[in-house]
Amino acid sequence: MAQGFARPPSSAPESKASDSRFVPGIAKVAAAEGNSAFLRKDYAGARKAYQRVLDLVPDNILGLVNLGVVEFSCGNTDKAEELLGKAVSLRLENPAAWLTLGIIYMDKEQFDAALAALSQAVLQDPRNPRARNYLGVVIGRKGWIDGAQSELRRAVELDPSYSDAHYNLAVFYLEEKPPAIELARRHYFRAIDLGAEKDAAIEKALKSGAPKQ
Repeated sequence: MAQGFARPPSSAPESKASDSRFVPGIAKVAAAEGNSAFLRKDYAGARKAYQRVLDLVPDNILGLVNLGVVEFSCGNTDKAEELLGKAVSLRLENPAAWLTLGIIYMDKEQFDAALAALSQAVLQDPRNPRARNYLGVVIGRKGWIDGAQSELRRAVELDPSYSDAHYNLAVFYLEEKPPAIELARRHYFRAIDLGAEKDAAIEKALKSGAPKQ
C-alpha cells in the first residue's frame, strides 16, 4: 500500500504565556496583549503585539517564537521559518520553535530537515505528544515503519484522546507487510470516536484485509 494517508499538521504549537526577561516594561505589556490575542485566535492583533516586542527587544527569544507561531498559523511559512530559525540560533534549547520548524519542513516535504528539527523537539520535550506524533509521521514517510509506530504509540500513551495520533498509527499499521488490520482498525475507529473525519481509503483497506467469513 502506498503511503499518503497520514494527516498533515493542522495547527501550530501553543505560544508560551510570558517571559519575565522582557524589557522594558512596555514590552511586557505588548507580550501580554499578544498572548491574549493569540488565545482568541486574533492573529492580526497578536502579530502587531509581538512585533512591538521585537521592535523594542529584537533578540527576545519568546517574541521571536511567538511571532513565528502566529505567522505559521496565518500560513506565512517563509516568515515563520525565518523567525524560528533566528530563535534557535540564539538558543538551541527551544522545543516549541523546533516543533513548528519541523512541521514547516514536513509540509515542504523536506523530510531530512523535518526529522532533525522534530528529533530536537522530542529530545527537549519528550513528554509532548504532538512532537511525538509529527516525528512519527516523518519517520514513516522516510519508510521506517517500525520507528513511526513506536513514536505514535508513545504519543497516544501520553495523550489517549489525541485523535490525530490514533489516526496516523492506524495508517502505519496498514503499511506493515502484511497489514496489521486489527490494530489499524482499533486505532482508526478510536480516532473517529474522538472526532476525526472518516477516510474512505482507510475503510476500504480495512475491509479488504478483513478475514473471510
